[in-house]
Amino acid sequence: MIGALPYRAIWVLDFEFVAQNGEHPIPVCMVGHELISGRWVRLWQGDFSEPPFPLDESTLFVTFSAAAEWSCFIALGWPMPARCIDLYAEFIRSQNGAHDDHWYPSLLSTAAFFGIDTMGTDHKGVMRDLILGGGPWSPAEQVDILKYCAADVAATTKILHALEPCITTNDLSLGGALLRGRYTCAVARMEWHGLPVDVEVLTRLLGGWDAIKLQLIADIDQQYGMFDGTRFVTQRFEAWVAKAGIPWPRLPSGRLAQDDETFSERAKTYPQVMPLHELRRSLGKMRLRGLAVGTDGRCRSSLMPFGSKTSRNQPSTSRSVFGAARWMRSLLKPGPGRALAYVDWVSQEIAIAAALSGDKVLWQAYESGDPYMAFAIQAGLVPANATKATHKAERQRAKSLVLGVGYGMGAEGLAASAGIHIDEARDLLMRHKYTYRRFWEWATLNQNAGLLGLQLQTTFGWTWQAGTGTKVNPRSLLNWPMQANGAEMMRLACSLLTEQGVMVCCPVHDALLVEGPIDDIDFIIAATRAAMERASTLVLGAGYVVKTDVEVVAHPNRYRDEAGGDMWDRVMTILGHQGVDTGTVLVAPTDTKTVPVVC
Repeated sequence: MIGALPYRAIWVLDFEFVAQNGEHPIPVCMVGHELISGRWVRLWQGDFSEPPFPLDESTLFVTFSAAAEWSCFIALGWPMPARCIDLYAEFIRSQNGAHDDHWYPSLLSTAAFFGIDTMGTDHKGVMRDLILGGGPWSPAEQVDILKYCAADVAATTKILHALEPCITTNDLSLGGALLRGRYTCAVARMEWHGLPVDVEVLTRLLGGWDAIKLQLIADIDQQYGMFDGTRFVTQRFEAWVAKAGIPWPRLPSGRLAQDDETFSERAKTYPQVMPLHELRRSLGKMRLRGLAVGTDGRCRSSLMPFGSKTSRNQPSTSRSVFGAARWMRSLLKPGPGRALAYVDWVSQEIAIAAALSGDKVLWQAYESGDPYMAFAIQAGLVPANATKATHKAERQRAKSLVLGVGYGMGAEGLAASAGIHIDEARDLLMRHKYTYRRFWEWATLNQNAGLLGLQLQTTFGWTWQAGTGTKVNPRSLLNWPMQANGAEMMRLACSLLTEQGVMVCCPVHDALLVEGPIDDIDFIIAATRAAMERASTLVLGAGYVVKTDVEVVAHPNRYRDEAGGDMWDRVMTILGHQGVDTGTVLVAPTDTKTVPVVC
């Protein structure tokens, strides 16, 4: 089956390395196996002078959880491979829909799935502890570590044989696998860079956190009355939800769901949930202590690519600044002479829905620059000359509907979100379905296909298919094409930019956070916007460009998240901060130079 892959050489490789919390990896050894010639390469520390294989387009590299291997390439000063496939991503894709949304298969569990014999978990644990001990290692221990690494290579090779039919089904499946592999190189670069953290403020927060969290509870719980000391009282929460009239998902036991994802989803629709959500996230696992900040003051942790069913990243909620509570994002602060730019796609989901459904009326609304007011006008809710200033209330109702539709919001949810009568909410929903009939035909077909167990697929081949017995949320199927194709768009943009040398710190859902010298930030922004627009056209087709918007924060100011800003201010007030800013509103760039981007 290897012959189905059109390459002169196919290398399966694996590194062993030491990586302390928040620090760059230190390679210990590498084992590689070239499948066509049968050649093996085993390198120990001190033997890494140059790559022992060509890295051009004629050679394919295959690994499991590839970003870790490419991080070792960066550490060694080696160029990235031109062609690679990550079997971690391809296995998740092959099983997407048969497992829950946060599924992170290991090499051993993947091998076990295919009935491949491997070392036991106990032996793997012993060897990992030996490696992470950092040495020095005796000659016998070096031999054992190389054998352990070679065993992982052998297991990866067998997994490749098992997955190859899925990877080489057609040109789209192989091309998609290569694109996903290309993205793992971008992930390695982004994880290497990390995020600039204000270590001084973080240290003070850690020192005063016990007192801060008690005061936070006292301040915020005044409007909720849900805590008994530091204990969250479920009965009080249920009473508050009922009184507030917020529709809330329930567990099979009948109790209200209290996981982060549910709180996050509800907070998007019901703003009164947000302070409680931020408080719970902040208290849950003492997330400040878990942040992976290196000695250079940069936060580094895995982006966990392909972690959701839409293939979006799922960074750690304890180790990553962007996985934790939103107020903690104000810990981000560029160093002297540096600036951060937050470049996001404007109304990305609406643009994707319009383009892929072929709904010209919806695309016209998107191109207007204000899709919410455009819907109000198209649906006859306001006169043709209405503006945000003249019809603010009507626009807000239209916005609640347009944003909620993508997540399957019903009339009850819309009524509560927009503060309107349920009959008016039903009328708004009917108007939306009538105005954007082509979109609704397309979305309903996708939803029905998913419910029937048929496969959903993105432009570049990421798939989802319900397995036997899989519990399917019909509302999530409405939004899956937008989220999954948005993820494709993000991966392309990250690949384009990191290959150009732009310092991308990380993707944040539908945005990219980039960094550079203050004097160069306008050029960096221009390159970023060009790449993001190019990526949108590649996913959606010629003529469909998703617009971008930019916010910039330059030293000595700090990043400020709109949704977490109030909580940050509360925390800083409690901490009694002296001489440290509480955040700054991000500002638009001063220039929009255009630079070419080559795909």
